[in-house]
Amino acid sequence: MYMKIEDAEVTEDKDPKHPKICFYHGSKIPVKSEMSNIAGNAVNVSMGTTKLGLKSAIYAETGDDEEAEKIIKELGEAGVITDYVHRNENSQTGVNPVIVYRGERTIFSHHEIRPYQMRDWPEPRWIYYTSVNPGFESFQTELVGYLKKNPQIGVAFNPGTFHMKAGLESLKNVLEVSHVLFLNKDEATSFVGDGDLENMHKKLQELGPKLTVITEAGDGASAHDGKEFIKIPSYNVEDPIMDKTGAGDSFAASFIAALFHKKNMKEALQWGAVNSSYVIRKIGAVHGLRTKEEIEEIVSKL
Repeated sequence: MYMKIEDAEVTEDKDPKHPKICFYHGSKIPVKSEMSNIAGNAVNVSMGTTKLGLKSAIYAETGDDEEAEKIIKELGEAGVITDYVHRNENSQTGVNPVIVYRGERTIFSHHEIRPYQMRDWPEPRWIYYTSVNPGFESFQTELVGYLKKNPQIGVAFNPGTFHMKAGLESLKNVLEVSHVLFLNKDEATSFVGDGDLENMHKKLQELGPKLTVITEAGDGASAHDGKEFIKIPSYNVEDPIMDKTGAGDSFAASFIAALFHKKNMKEALQWGAVNSSYVIRKIGAVHGLRTKEEIEEIVSKL
């Protein structure tokens, strides 16, 4: 649930890297506009890859309410296969309020504890593993076991909030079977420490992933496949930034889709940079997504 506001104060206090947004406690905060969209890492990536020509299915755990109906309906209309969305009886689907202010977003994140488990899905070409709730370890162990028995499946891993809170030790088993690892710069630093960017990639690959991608928002993105290191700048669209929600998901979806379409690593980075730049020009995580043809035309001119 997105709420765009204009009446607030931002203060940097002692940490300019992590400013605070402030309201008067006990007051009414005017909301300029509001809208509701389905969202979440898996939702965003499945919609992004579908728009880029992949046949994509989502496995997710939801409540059993009108919100779940909306999720399934909108995903289906976008072309995403929803056969593996599991609705939990007598349970609510999480609603996450998002404050949008000056192009940046603050998310009040709520996660229900869900019984994630392997479902009876047909063998995919790729599995994109991302955000799940606390207590993910048993599901992850089950997933890793499945992947070890099926090494022909490509594995992309983008840790979610609770993955990062659990720490590196809890992620070693899935990192060992990952083909592509997506992290932003802060996440990469928490895993291997700060330093030379190429060296950070090499240290991440020592954990298991064969190809690593590090995004740096306005400073672009980089990738390393164990042999070649490539860094690209961000791609800028003239329209103003409206909402950065979903930027990382659209980047990852585009990168994976580019690999699927047999593009090289530099082109995959460019696909990610282009699509994420358009996404942040719209409120919500998926409204700015480009098609395969649109991205190919833009990238051909870079």
